[in-house]
Amino acid sequence: MKNTNLDLLIGKDVMGVNKINKLKLPFQLTYYVKVDYSAFDPDDWKGEILRHVTNGEQCLLWDAFFAGADPGDGNYEYIHSGIGDFENVRYIPRCEHHYARTGAWHSICTGLNSILTMAIWAVELGYNEIVLVGCDGKFTTPPEDHFAEDYYKAWDATYAERNNTNIQMAHDLLAAKCPIPILDATVGGSLTQYPKVRLENL
Repeated sequence: MKNTNLDLLIGKDVMGVNKINKLKLPFQLTYYVKVDYSAFDPDDWKGEILRHVTNGEQCLLWDAFFAGADPGDGNYEYIHSGIGDFENVRYIPRCEHHYARTGAWHSICTGLNSILTMAIWAVELGYNEIVLVGCDGKFTTPPEDHFAEDYYKAWDATYAERNNTNIQMAHDLLAAKCPIPILDATVGGSLTQYPKVRLENL
């Protein structure tokens, strides 16, 4: 993202995820997606989400954020209450991590990477093309990978290997199953599943 001319996205429909609010964007997001709590500070996931909800963005959120996680769910420790009902919020059930279930194209794991949920939503909203920006497809360590050094406060030794495996599986699934074209406008990205484009030429 830091090598991308974000002014080119002014006036476009843009979908963002997780802690994108920490970026100084020259535009307002159209859509915001969050389907897990893990990239939030456990004490402030509600405030983080409500910044997008009250900003008027259309939000697609994990259903546990509606009224809180079930008391028997390990996430209950962090999500024991929710934000409730808003006109600009839709909720999605928690993924069961079946990586390639049979049936509809979108019956695939949304837990591999947030891009899967964003692509599913883009199709359901009726868009006929997806352009990726800021999806470099390569994990090393959180301070190097994310625009905010405190994006993760802790991580384990399998962080890079696990995430690199998941992100490649996610994009392999999208490349094989997504019914609309996906173009990759990420500057310096390492994904190979899609045609490369430049935002300046779109």
